[in-house]
Amino acid sequence: MRYRVYVSPKAKEQLVAKASEYTIMQDEALGKDSFAAAKTSLENLPERCSPRLRYLPSMYRLIPFWAHLWLVYRVNKKRKAVYIDLVIDDRGDYGSLF
Repeated sequence: MRYRVYVSPKAKEQLVAKASEYTIMQDEALGKDSFAAAKTSLENLPERCSPRLRYLPSMYRLIPFWAHLWLVYRVNKKRKAVYIDLVIDDRGDYGSLF
C-alpha cells in the first residue's frame, strides 16, 4: 500500500538552499532525481530508515538522499502519510533544530 508524502515548507526551503550551496561550492548540481527517488522510496516503504543521528527525537526517521544530506521524516500509519519535515546536512550542528 502506498503512502502519501508531504513536504513541509521548511524542508522545501532547506532543499533549495542546499541545492544552491552545492552548485556554488562544489560545482555540482544537487539533482532533483535524488530527491524524487527518496520521495518515491518513502511512498513505497516508509518504515525503512538509517541508523539514528545524535539528537534526533524518536518520532523521526531519516534517510540519506545526497552526499551528507538527509531527509528527516515521520510516519502516520493511520493516515498512510509520510511528512518530510527537514533536510539536514550531517556535517553541521543540527542538534539545535530539535
